[in-house]
Amino acid sequence: MEIAHISQEYIQAVKDIKSAILKSRYAAAKQANKELLKLYYSVGGYVSAHSRDGYWGSNAIESIAKGLQQELPGLRGFSARNIKNMRMFYEQWSP
Repeated sequence: MEIAHISQEYIQAVKDIKSAILKSRYAAAKQANKELLKLYYSVGGYVSAHSRDGYWGSNAIESIAKGLQQELPGLRGFSARNIKNMRMFYEQWSP
C-alpha cells in the first residue's frame, strides 16, 4: 500500500514540475518574441529614416547586412531581404 502511495506522489511531482517547466518556457518564449519585435521595429525605423530620405545609396542595405555578418559571425535573421522587411514592418505600423 505504501508503494502505491509513493508512486502517486512521484507521478504528481513529475506532473507539477513538468507544468512549471512548460509554463516557464512559454513565458520565456513570449518575452523573447516581444523583444525581437521591438528590435525589428527599431531597426526598421532606423533604416527607413536613412534609406527613404536619400541619406544612403541604393546598395546600403546590402552593405549593412554584409557588415553585420562580418561583425557578428553566425548572426541569423539580418539578411538584406530581412532588413528590408523590417523597414516595411516599421512603415506599416508606425504612427
